[in-house]
Amino acid sequence: MGRFWTDQEILDEISKRRWYHKITLRPGIITPGITLLENVWNMTRQSREYIQYSAKRVLDLASFDGMWAFEAEQRGASLVVATDCMQPLYLNFEFCKNILQSKVLPLYNTSPYKLWEGLQVLLMDDFIEPLPFPQQIRHNQFDVVQHLGLLYHLRDPMWTLSQCRSVIKPGGHLLLETACILDTNQSIMVYNGAPGQMNRIYKDDTTWWLPSVLCIEEMLRGTLFEIIPESVRTIPSGKINNYDAGRISLVARAISGNEIDPNCHAELLRIFRNPGIIPDYL
Repeated sequence: MGRFWTDQEILDEISKRRWYHKITLRPGIITPGITLLENVWNMTRQSREYIQYSAKRVLDLASFDGMWAFEAEQRGASLVVATDCMQPLYLNFEFCKNILQSKVLPLYNTSPYKLWEGLQVLLMDDFIEPLPFPQQIRHNQFDVVQHLGLLYHLRDPMWTLSQCRSVIKPGGHLLLETACILDTNQSIMVYNGAPGQMNRIYKDDTTWWLPSVLCIEEMLRGTLFEIIPESVRTIPSGKINNYDAGRISLVARAISGNEIDPNCHAELLRIFRNPGIIPDYL
């Protein structure tokens, strides 16, 4: 157990740091976070109501300050793993973890492109009852993966969805939130341009893509997920270069390879497309 922090010490420490998330550390003490994102976060919480967290294993991607990871723990998850590939962000997470006396496991050296490889130690080890392969991996896969505010920042977004599927149990759930195009029935994804060059969408070098809603649906289907329609929520944010941009949040169920016709969809079952799918057949 770490040292006891007084309320004033917590407030003083908060004031020394920059914050992305708003995290309640004690009654009346909340990290300052980005107020403009509160509507997006609340939309995501509405979609989240279609997921059962109690006694579930949860993976939180791009955890940053850790808000979504801590909330998953507070909703009753039995294990929460917080990942990021920006190690300096760990300092805020560690501070909040200590104040909250949280048991969330931080892995701030894990890329969203390498979940299958990076989380092997968690997938293969069972400290309670060792099981044979592949039952052990299936037993240790996650029930819920949270992929929030991340997709449009990734150069290779579809590959990260495949990586998510590789570590989710069949029947488990993906909670997804991303920027998107709301006003087209086409399946398109607009490229923002190489960093420092075009910026077709946002003047932000960390933004790579703006996918349409149909494109998101089809990418999920191509990585063995199916959207739960009633979970879908959207918020418009205005015109950007003639596109009606906005945000979308949704829950998608991980489909077992046994649920699709291998004669028609064999490409989806190739392990170099969707790593980790082979255990469905063993």
